[in-house]
Amino acid sequence: MSPSNALNYAFSLIPSPFSLVPNLISNKIIVALFNQVFKQAIEAGDLDFLKGNWVSIKVTDIDLEFAFSLKGGSLIDDSQRHSHDLSIRAKACDFLSMITKQKDPDTLFFQRKIQMQGSTELGLYVKNFLDAFEVESHWFSHKTDRALQKGYPLLKKIFCKDG
Repeated sequence: MSPSNALNYAFSLIPSPFSLVPNLISNKIIVALFNQVFKQAIEAGDLDFLKGNWVSIKVTDIDLEFAFSLKGGSLIDDSQRHSHDLSIRAKACDFLSMITKQKDPDTLFFQRKIQMQGSTELGLYVKNFLDAFEVESHWFSHKTDRALQKGYPLLKKIFCKDG
């Protein structure tokens, strides 16, 4: 067995940390992190399109699902909500490739690696916001982005079965 295959096999034996943490807790943690990453964008009104709309994100291969909306100047969570205006689903590797800008979101969408269901209009707002979001102008976002860029090779080994 090659070292790469051995590493992938070893990681496959480890349960997803998200499967060990109840959805309610992981949802709150992720939404709190999003509030920090997008703090300036929220204050500027760039995420106002989320008011009254619920977005669900599911990372299909690591048992992670969370939902959020915007209310009172911050993102709020609700992992118990059963209906969402927009649902976005993908494997961890594909989300990782998108957020580290290794692959274009449109390419991943047209390859059906990222799937969206629900409001097309809301989906376009989310996509356009992410396309226009400049991490360099937001301290916390910039630091998070730099950590992701530096950690990408290791994260790719962990989350991408083919890499």
